[in-house]
Amino acid sequence: MRSELDSLYDKKLQSRTSVAYFVVVFVFGILCLRLWFLQIVEGNNYRKLSENNRIRIQEIPAPRGLILDSAGRVLAGNRPSFDICLVPQHTYNPEDVLKRLAKLLGCDLSRLKQRFEGSRGRPPFESITLKSDVSRDTLAFVLTHRLDLPGIVVESTPARHYPFGTLACHLLGHMGEIDPRELARPDFALYKMGDFVGKSGVERAFELHLKGTDGGYQSEVNAVGYKINIMGQVDPVPAHNVVLTISADLQKTAEEALGNSVGSIVAVDPKSGRILAMASSPAFDPNAFSCGISPQGWEEIVNNPEHPLMNRCIQSAYPPGSTYKLVTAAAALEEELVEKDTEFFCAGSFRCGNRSYRCWKKHGHGKVALLKGVVESCDVYFYNLGTMLGPDLLAKCAKGFGFGLTTGIGIRNEKAGLIPTSGWYQGRYGIPWQAGESLSVAIGQGANQVTPLQLVMAYAAIANGGILYRPFHVDRIVSVDGKILKTFSPAVRGKLPVSKNNMSFLVGCLSGVVNSPAGTGRAARLSNVEVAGKTGTAQVVGVASGGVPPLADRFLDHAWFVAFAPKDDARVAVVVLVEHGGHGGSTAAPIAKTIISRFFDIAGGGNV
Repeated sequence: MRSELDSLYDKKLQSRTSVAYFVVVFVFGILCLRLWFLQIVEGNNYRKLSENNRIRIQEIPAPRGLILDSAGRVLAGNRPSFDICLVPQHTYNPEDVLKRLAKLLGCDLSRLKQRFEGSRGRPPFESITLKSDVSRDTLAFVLTHRLDLPGIVVESTPARHYPFGTLACHLLGHMGEIDPRELARPDFALYKMGDFVGKSGVERAFELHLKGTDGGYQSEVNAVGYKINIMGQVDPVPAHNVVLTISADLQKTAEEALGNSVGSIVAVDPKSGRILAMASSPAFDPNAFSCGISPQGWEEIVNNPEHPLMNRCIQSAYPPGSTYKLVTAAAALEEELVEKDTEFFCAGSFRCGNRSYRCWKKHGHGKVALLKGVVESCDVYFYNLGTMLGPDLLAKCAKGFGFGLTTGIGIRNEKAGLIPTSGWYQGRYGIPWQAGESLSVAIGQGANQVTPLQLVMAYAAIANGGILYRPFHVDRIVSVDGKILKTFSPAVRGKLPVSKNNMSFLVGCLSGVVNSPAGTGRAARLSNVEVAGKTGTAQVVGVASGGVPPLADRFLDHAWFVAFAPKDDARVAVVVLVEHGGHGGSTAAPIAKTIISRFFDIAGGGNV
């Protein structure tokens, strides 16, 4: 009985042993097959992956070129920025890593994903910048959690830095991340998503000079991404430096003189067209854009009703007011419609049709010849000239002064302004030119629109004897070792349509505006240099003939003053525009006096 049980037991044991044997053989066979597959079939691929995990290729960004003032002071330089980046080949689950990073830093996950998705298609060994210019505390926090963030690395890159903050911000411009439209352009072929480029001003216009050629290095890293050894390196090629024509000292004076007022100031060299200062207010801090501005910061700027990003020197056009009367005077003289001693009587108003047009002086100026008409800015005198000239003769002369045309300064979005003609009026309103319009445009009102830069270039031409220069704001481009690569020279745009004799007379009129007891610009008078200039008050809203009611600030007139000095050998021309500043003589003229005085303090016997 026992032997039968033993025999049965042995058979069951033998059966189980056989099953176990086959299971072991089967599993071992699968393992062998898998090993064969990994080592023989996929061995080459895994060898490459292993090498990629050990070898990292990383770019070395070239520092951006410097922007310097005329004395060599750095207006735009560079500083180190620590960026949090992701190397796709070092993580199996990028989305999980992004979630962890967003949670650790308390930042918006969608923005991190947007950065990551926007870089798809790039080689997996190239890092993707997720967050730029982090603080040292954030940097330390990320590094302590490095094992929980596979693929996350910290890189140091040069970031744009403006040491004087808002100084000359509209001229310098600002930086921003390159967009898809720019990437599609041939001149941006060497750029990639995430790169920062100039978006306005000099940063934009000279982008290809200011951008160097990036280098790179190949390094060996360990399992957690730390560098063990540099295996090869290509140094970046330095960018070029751009030297401007402006003086930081005069620029600072101009901006301080504007203060909190909304407006602009331009100072130029009348003998060349060199920009000496270009101030627009309100200003903005370009440092806020250097590593990417936050959505909240961007909303604050674009929704600001005073438009701080606008360069009012070239991108805002205004009625020129009485500063335009010199153009009217020049046109009347050149067309021989009046002589210098031709008189008109001003009783305080001028009748045209069924409407009475007021002079700024309520009780009038009495008998007025051309010199007195300019010096005291008599509106009635120029109403008479406007009636005689009509729109087209006046527009022809104005075009010769450079109005209605861009100056060619080379900064984006420069406005051309507007000089109306009878044809323009017919096309715009569908009716013939109205006689009353001739009166308005003759004193710089109506449809006339000029930019501050246009106005100062026109007066600079008067100061130098009639040569209309193209303004320029860059003096030269130099290499990092100081070699001059390109220089910028004065360029003539045209000649004023005014005879030498008439030009001399008009300069004398402008001197009288500042230096005569009755001159409207006497607030700009200096004891040590003879200043010549013209005030202007540009009407924002029409006022009924019955009187001038109290107006809200936003409806006050714009205040103009444009001048040059010295009268007979001008070295500087300045225009001041204060939006809603009231009268040019009381608001803008003292500002111009400050700038002209500072110019001669700085220049002494030499050049700024």
